[in-house]
Amino acid sequence: MGSYNLKVYEYANSIQLRLYNQCVSFSEKVKKEPLIIPEDSDSEKVHAHEFSEERSEKSLEKSMSRTVSHIYEVSRANNWDYFITLTFNRKILDSSDYDLLSKKVGTWLKNLKARYAPDLKYLIVPELHKDGIHYHFHAVIANTGDIKFVDSGIKKKGHIIYNMPNWKYGWSTASKVVDSNRVSSYITKYITKELCSLSKNRNRYWCSQNCDRANVKVYNLPYEDINSILDLNVHLLQHVSSKIVSDSGLAVTYIEMKKENLENLWID
Repeated sequence: MGSYNLKVYEYANSIQLRLYNQCVSFSEKVKKEPLIIPEDSDSEKVHAHEFSEERSEKSLEKSMSRTVSHIYEVSRANNWDYFITLTFNRKILDSSDYDLLSKKVGTWLKNLKARYAPDLKYLIVPELHKDGIHYHFHAVIANTGDIKFVDSGIKKKGHIIYNMPNWKYGWSTASKVVDSNRVSSYITKYITKELCSLSKNRNRYWCSQNCDRANVKVYNLPYEDINSILDLNVHLLQHVSSKIVSDSGLAVTYIEMKKENLENLWID
């Protein structure tokens, strides 16, 4: 039990501070609302189905937010070698069958680990096509061992686009990751509300067990002390952004810093 006003995330290549404008309780719970406003209430009456739809929409948004956060945390905690895209030949597989595609991708990854890259590290997410029916998959991978990458003869922004001949279900592209931090933001964009709605009660991402996790610590410190330490380490500052995260006025400031002088940033 307790509260915090600061979270410090130690990732593979950087540190992110999340500074809250008010303390957050470890065991904070949302008070349950009645399904229907009582008849004798002076408040505006709301039909049950309207309230249900509103709750469903909020639940979907929270589910999407959790999924995006998990993917982002895992992605930033690791250094990646390749960003890959896997598409499906509809003459071979029904690319609208989410469960079938998930199973095939999982089997493919297991075969890669067993035959070519026993230490393979991966994080993979689906993308729903614009038609709202079919899917393809994106992934970041590392420790690729003896997996084959063949030059496709195509370059994009000066970078070679490779193919993966071991992918037998359709077409593949792979490009070397230049900035693991940037690719972390890129891979989360595929998680949309429509995808989350269609994949309810199913996995929305897969990561290998050997993926590293961020080292996360929480603190409850006077804001004057936090500001003083930030001033001392201003040379490590890379980026600052802010966001309102709840209707109650809770806001968080995201502070990106270089991974140096960890003792000054409360990382043990």
